[in-house]
Amino acid sequence: MPKLIALVLFFLNSVTIYSQNNNPLPNWLDTSREKKVVEEPVFPKTRLAPPSDFRIAAEYEPTAAVLISYTAYPTMLKEIAKAVTNQANAYIWVMSGPSSISGVSKEKYVNFSIPIDSVWMRDYGPFGLSKKLEKVGFVDTIYRHYQYRQNDDSVPQKLGKTQNIEVYFADIILDGGNFMVDSYGNFFTTLRTYIWNSNKSKEEVNSILKNYFKVKNIYTFEYAGYPGEPYDGTGHIDMFMKLLNDDTVLIAKTEKEPFKSVFEKAVKFFEENTAPNGKKYTILRVDGFYENNVWYTYTNSLIVNGYVLMPVFSKFPNANSQAQKIYESAGLKVIPINSDQSIIYGGSIHCVTQTVPDIGKILKREGNLEIEKDVNTELEPFERIVKEAEKL
Repeated sequence: MPKLIALVLFFLNSVTIYSQNNNPLPNWLDTSREKKVVEEPVFPKTRLAPPSDFRIAAEYEPTAAVLISYTAYPTMLKEIAKAVTNQANAYIWVMSGPSSISGVSKEKYVNFSIPIDSVWMRDYGPFGLSKKLEKVGFVDTIYRHYQYRQNDDSVPQKLGKTQNIEVYFADIILDGGNFMVDSYGNFFTTLRTYIWNSNKSKEEVNSILKNYFKVKNIYTFEYAGYPGEPYDGTGHIDMFMKLLNDDTVLIAKTEKEPFKSVFEKAVKFFEENTAPNGKKYTILRVDGFYENNVWYTYTNSLIVNGYVLMPVFSKFPNANSQAQKIYESAGLKVIPINSDQSIIYGGSIHCVTQTVPDIGKILKREGNLEIEKDVNTELEPFERIVKEAEKL
């Protein structure tokens, strides 16, 4: 009974649980519609760092679930949900959405009814994996728009509390779209991370990243428009670059400035460095287009268990086909998803999704014999979480 009462209070206190917005919030602030709610971020009482065996998984490692918020672009989100559950064989976790989605198995669909402000799950959603303990953990950073979008910023804490998942709060402003990692502990981001955290030194920012994400090396890149406002609206690394595996990177190309110079500098970095597995980086290039102040990019895709959910755009049919071939050349199976609507507001497939790693498969793949013997049912801990959610 206490659990039921707590859930009722949770819903009563929620501002918005689920609605399809015909005028969705962009990836950047819209001060004509958005009002400041707080001056300072709300810090949780417990601010412990993750245990030493914690590791953020690379996107191309096994995935158990994909998180979305169903507030805008329902057609695109439906296609994402179908691809995730039917082809990629993962769960779809919806923070706020309908009770079901046509074409999506009920067994793989979980609706948490957590209130949100916007669709940009990648930026405010949780990140995490606890390797040795075979237990999911979340890292919660400060969402870039925390002053205006309090519901979004609180998603990791609310999801962790609802599912009894440990949440580790990092006192740093960091959007999920502005970093990528490989499986060796290398962290890649743009210099906008330091601009967001200008109240801290670069050394302080790096220390927090290493302490909470348990990464070893941090590499930074410029963005189109650096050091001023980004031309793509975000300044995020996922708008022009994507790791496809530990030694293959996809980088956008265009003749338009200031994009071109930034992209070529990124190419030079990977040409001059060796991948962590000792191989030379394979650098793939894919076209991008800047038209009417909109940056159309194919790097804003999502990799889920060997499949890549790739954005396609109606006005670039030839480029769509070429981009698909490039992804396929890296051994990925491509599922094209139209992103005409969302890209105008500063994001695509990657921007509206977040992932929960598949603990069992990662541990098994890494050959951790001490733990592997206990991973006979690979998804058992995760499936237990899902079953608990279904009881709510």
